[in-house]
Amino acid sequence: MSEARRYHHGDLRNTLIVAAAELIDERGTLDFSITEAAQRAGVSNAAPYRHFKDREDLLIAVRDLALMGLSSACLAAQDQTPQHSMERLTALGQAYLDYAEQKKPFLSLMWEDRGDMDDRRANIALKQTGFQIVVQAVEDYCSQHSRGQSADPIFIATQLWALAHGIATLQVNQMLDLFDQTLSAKELLESSVRNLLTGLER
Repeated sequence: MSEARRYHHGDLRNTLIVAAAELIDERGTLDFSITEAAQRAGVSNAAPYRHFKDREDLLIAVRDLALMGLSSACLAAQDQTPQHSMERLTALGQAYLDYAEQKKPFLSLMWEDRGDMDDRRANIALKQTGFQIVVQAVEDYCSQHSRGQSADPIFIATQLWALAHGIATLQVNQMLDLFDQTLSAKELLESSVRNLLTGLER
């Protein structure tokens, strides 16, 4: 590891989070030790305990980093597509699929219950996962295309989010072709988003 990536004073916590994330990313599994993270960060085995009570505490911090990455991917998709468009909503779903494929070991980590679900529900930071970006995109779309007066952006965004998550989960686990061998994840996403939004317009 280069000196530029080594721990420097005042940044130990973030350095350890990145070190743990790199280990997970390289191995494709959540199986790492806090000692290994310390060694990668270039600090003593005792140093991590200044910021994390145990490995699980460090893993939860890695989860937050993964969620931030998903949010960044959604922002990039938003910025590359027209406002008020179906294209933007499809691109947001595709960003989810791409992120899940690129960061496979983090997908379950981001959404599974690790014994802190009540805290997560109460934590407003959880909204910074990209979901709020989808809600805004739905609101923009509805303002131009919805013919009804009762469109609920959060409900529709939740449908889209669940759709993308479901397809991503099947894709990551190489199980999508168990149901239809003719479809790709991208095709299924585009068709499903189109059907959902067409129903909204009607």
